[in-house]
Amino acid sequence: MTEVASKLAIREIAAGGQTGPLVERINASQAGSLPSLLDFQWLEAGRGHIRGRFEIAAKHFSPHGLLHGASIVALADTACGFGCLASLPDGAIGFATGELKTNFIGAAREGGVSCEARLVHAGRTTQVWDAEIRSEATGKTIALFRCTQMLLYPPSTAGGHAAQGERS
Repeated sequence: MTEVASKLAIREIAAGGQTGPLVERINASQAGSLPSLLDFQWLEAGRGHIRGRFEIAAKHFSPHGLLHGASIVALADTACGFGCLASLPDGAIGFATGELKTNFIGAAREGGVSCEARLVHAGRTTQVWDAEIRSEATGKTIALFRCTQMLLYPPSTAGGHAAQGERS
Protein backbone atom coordinates (compact mmCIF):
# COMPACT_ATOMS: atom_id res chain seq x y z
CA MET A 1 0.00 0.00 0.00
CA THR A 2 3.00 2.31 0.44
CA GLU A 3 3.63 2.18 -3.32
CA VAL A 4 0.04 3.27 -3.96
CA ALA A 5 0.39 6.22 -1.56
CA SER A 6 3.55 7.28 -3.39
CA LYS A 7 1.92 6.76 -6.79
CA LEU A 8 -0.97 8.98 -5.76
CA ALA A 9 1.42 11.68 -4.49
CA ILE A 10 -0.96 12.32 -1.61
CA ARG A 11 1.30 14.89 0.01
CA GLU A 12 0.94 17.13 -3.06
CA ILE A 13 -2.70 17.85 -2.24
CA ALA A 14 -3.12 21.32 -0.80
CA ALA A 15 -5.51 21.65 2.14
CA GLY A 16 -9.03 22.29 0.97
CA GLY A 17 -8.49 22.09 -2.76
CA GLN A 18 -7.56 20.42 -6.01
CA THR A 19 -9.74 17.30 -5.93
CA GLY A 20 -9.71 16.91 -9.73
CA PRO A 21 -6.06 15.88 -10.06
CA LEU A 22 -6.39 13.51 -7.07
CA VAL A 23 -9.34 11.75 -8.70
CA GLU A 24 -7.35 11.39 -11.91
CA ARG A 25 -4.41 9.87 -9.98
CA ILE A 26 -6.74 7.49 -8.11
CA ASN A 27 -8.37 6.29 -11.34
CA ALA A 28 -4.97 5.82 -13.01
CA SER A 29 -3.46 4.02 -10.00
CA GLN A 30 -5.95 1.14 -10.09
CA ALA A 31 -4.90 -0.08 -13.56
CA GLY A 32 -4.39 -3.84 -13.56
CA SER A 33 -5.95 -4.37 -10.11
CA LEU A 34 -9.35 -5.59 -8.93
CA PRO A 35 -11.00 -2.13 -8.98
CA SER A 36 -9.97 -1.76 -12.62
CA LEU A 37 -11.25 -5.24 -13.51
CA LEU A 38 -14.61 -4.29 -11.95
CA ASP A 39 -14.62 -0.94 -13.82
CA PHE A 40 -14.77 1.29 -10.77
CA GLN A 41 -14.79 5.03 -11.57
CA TRP A 42 -13.90 7.66 -8.99
CA LEU A 43 -15.75 10.94 -9.40
CA GLU A 44 -14.73 13.04 -6.41
CA ALA A 45 -12.06 12.67 -3.75
CA GLY A 46 -10.57 14.76 -1.00
CA ARG A 47 -9.54 14.64 2.60
CA GLY A 48 -12.24 12.71 4.48
CA HIS A 49 -14.52 12.03 1.50
CA ILE A 50 -14.68 10.05 -1.74
CA ARG A 51 -17.40 9.22 -4.25
CA GLY A 52 -17.36 6.56 -6.98
CA ARG A 53 -19.45 4.14 -9.01
CA PHE A 54 -19.63 1.27 -11.48
CA GLU A 55 -22.05 0.34 -14.23
CA ILE A 56 -23.61 -3.08 -13.54
CA ALA A 57 -22.36 -5.77 -15.95
CA ALA A 58 -22.41 -9.58 -16.07
CA LYS A 59 -19.07 -9.74 -14.20
CA HIS A 60 -20.74 -8.16 -11.13
CA PHE A 61 -23.35 -10.94 -10.76
CA SER A 62 -23.34 -14.16 -8.78
CA PRO A 63 -23.92 -17.44 -10.66
CA HIS A 64 -27.61 -17.34 -9.64
CA GLY A 65 -28.26 -13.94 -11.19
CA LEU A 66 -28.03 -11.43 -8.34
CA LEU A 67 -25.58 -8.58 -7.94
CA HIS A 68 -22.73 -10.26 -6.07
CA GLY A 69 -22.18 -8.96 -2.55
CA ALA A 70 -18.45 -9.02 -3.17
CA SER A 71 -18.88 -6.44 -5.95
CA ILE A 72 -20.57 -4.10 -3.48
CA VAL A 73 -18.03 -4.76 -0.73
CA ALA A 74 -15.15 -4.25 -3.17
CA LEU A 75 -16.54 -0.86 -4.22
CA ALA A 76 -17.02 0.30 -0.62
CA ASP A 77 -13.70 -1.10 0.63
CA THR A 78 -11.82 0.46 -2.29
CA ALA A 79 -13.52 3.81 -1.68
CA CYS A 80 -12.57 3.76 1.99
CA GLY A 81 -9.02 2.70 1.16
CA PHE A 82 -8.44 5.51 -1.32
CA GLY A 83 -10.14 7.90 1.10
CA CYS A 84 -7.81 6.75 3.86
CA LEU A 85 -4.75 7.34 1.68
CA ALA A 86 -5.99 10.86 0.92
CA SER A 87 -6.50 11.47 4.65
CA LEU A 88 -3.31 10.07 6.21
CA PRO A 89 -1.94 12.05 9.15
CA ASP A 90 1.58 13.44 9.02
CA GLY A 91 4.18 10.68 9.15
CA ALA A 92 1.84 7.82 8.16
CA ILE A 93 2.89 5.89 5.05
CA GLY A 94 -0.11 3.63 4.47
CA PHE A 95 -2.79 1.52 6.09
CA ALA A 96 -4.15 -1.99 6.52
CA THR A 97 -7.83 -2.80 6.90
CA GLY A 98 -8.41 -4.08 10.43
CA GLU A 99 -12.13 -4.74 10.21
CA LEU A 100 -15.01 -4.34 7.79
CA LYS A 101 -18.74 -4.90 7.99
CA THR A 102 -21.52 -4.66 5.44
CA ASN A 103 -25.29 -4.63 5.90
CA PHE A 104 -27.08 -5.54 2.66
CA ILE A 105 -30.51 -3.90 2.67
CA GLY A 106 -31.53 -3.78 -0.97
CA ALA A 107 -30.74 -5.00 -4.47
CA ALA A 108 -29.83 -3.70 -7.91
CA ARG A 109 -29.97 -5.51 -11.24
CA GLU A 110 -29.37 -2.78 -13.81
CA GLY A 111 -27.91 0.67 -14.20
CA GLY A 112 -25.17 1.95 -11.97
CA VAL A 113 -24.13 1.48 -8.37
CA SER A 114 -22.74 4.48 -6.53
CA CYS A 115 -20.77 4.74 -3.32
CA GLU A 116 -20.14 7.70 -1.08
CA ALA A 117 -17.67 7.23 1.76
CA ARG A 118 -16.74 9.59 4.58
CA LEU A 119 -14.23 9.61 7.40
CA VAL A 120 -15.97 9.40 10.78
CA HIS A 121 -12.90 9.00 13.03
CA ALA A 122 -9.43 10.30 12.27
CA GLY A 123 -7.02 9.10 14.92
CA ARG A 124 -3.25 8.81 14.94
CA THR A 125 -3.31 5.00 14.68
CA THR A 126 -6.75 4.27 13.21
CA GLN A 127 -9.40 5.71 10.93
CA VAL A 128 -13.05 4.64 10.76
CA TRP A 129 -14.92 5.09 7.49
CA ASP A 130 -18.61 4.76 6.62
CA ALA A 131 -19.92 4.20 3.10
CA GLU A 132 -23.40 4.16 1.63
CA ILE A 133 -23.96 2.19 -1.56
CA ARG A 134 -26.98 3.06 -3.73
CA SER A 135 -28.70 1.84 -6.85
CA GLU A 136 -28.54 4.71 -9.33
CA ALA A 137 -31.65 3.36 -11.11
CA THR A 138 -33.87 3.58 -8.01
CA GLY A 139 -31.92 5.93 -5.74
CA LYS A 140 -32.37 3.42 -2.91
CA THR A 141 -29.64 2.41 -0.51
CA ILE A 142 -28.61 -1.20 -1.11
CA ALA A 143 -25.82 -1.51 1.48
CA LEU A 144 -24.21 0.21 4.43
CA PHE A 145 -20.50 -0.38 5.04
CA ARG A 146 -18.10 0.48 7.87
CA CYS A 147 -14.41 -0.27 8.18
CA THR A 148 -11.51 0.43 10.49
CA GLN A 149 -8.14 1.21 8.93
CA MET A 150 -4.95 0.67 10.94
CA LEU A 151 -2.46 3.38 10.01
CA LEU A 152 1.11 2.38 9.20
CA TYR A 153 4.25 4.33 10.04
CA PRO A 154 7.86 3.75 9.00
CA PRO A 155 9.89 1.64 11.41
CA SER A 156 11.79 3.59 14.03
CA THR A 157 15.57 3.54 13.72
CA ALA A 158 16.34 5.33 16.99
CA GLY A 159 17.65 2.96 19.66
CA GLY A 160 16.00 -0.12 18.20
CA HIS A 161 12.64 0.64 19.89
CA ALA A 162 9.37 0.55 17.95
CA ALA A 163 7.63 3.85 17.57
CA GLN A 164 4.25 4.35 19.22
CA GLY A 165 1.59 2.39 17.32
CA GLU A 166 4.09 -0.15 15.91
CA ARG A 167 4.45 -3.74 16.94
CA SER A 168 7.79 -5.42 17.07
